[in-house]
Amino acid sequence: MENQNEVVVEKQEGPKNKGQLDNYFQYVIQAIKDPDHLLTDEVKGKHQFGLITLVVFLGLVLLRNLVGIFQYLEAIKYFGFGDYFDYVDSTISIGVALALIILVFKNNASKIDSRYDLNFFFEKFGSLLAIPSLLILVSIPLDLLEVTIYSWFSSLAFTLLYLSVFMIAYRFVAKNNFKTAIFYVAGFYFVYQIVSLVL
Repeated sequence: MENQNEVVVEKQEGPKNKGQLDNYFQYVIQAIKDPDHLLTDEVKGKHQFGLITLVVFLGLVLLRNLVGIFQYLEAIKYFGFGDYFDYVDSTISIGVALALIILVFKNNASKIDSRYDLNFFFEKFGSLLAIPSLLILVSIPLDLLEVTIYSWFSSLAFTLLYLSVFMIAYRFVAKNNFKTAIFYVAGFYFVYQIVSLVL
């Protein structure tokens, strides 16, 4: 009986020892500490967590922009209501650019490997956007406290966003073709700028 109980205990503890991610916070910690664990050809089944991270990233970008409204509220009132929208259009532009690049990645990469579906790219983008989300989160209170280095964190976050597009394109879509990966990054950038211009 004791031996049977030991076997049951070992079976119960097995998945945890293998690093199974049971909740979103564990996923975020894992993505920050060891993003390479999630950034593989293997489908980890963490697309829901990845999608949540994408939404969190966009939400933090929006929150960071809204902070600017409160800091320059008097100037915005003077120049008119239209300037309020200028603080949220970048969030919309990034969201549209991300949505389009994920669709393009899925369309092109699925021809190479059927596993490369939307959920696959939600998972991979989520693992790479955890650190940029953390950087934007740090920049928000620094901005409120008028600590000038807040822009360092937000600028680094957006740099890592472009790097994330490049890495995913290079590893999974362009299959180690540097020029093609750069083409995808340029497309992402131009879509972002065009949407911003239209808005």
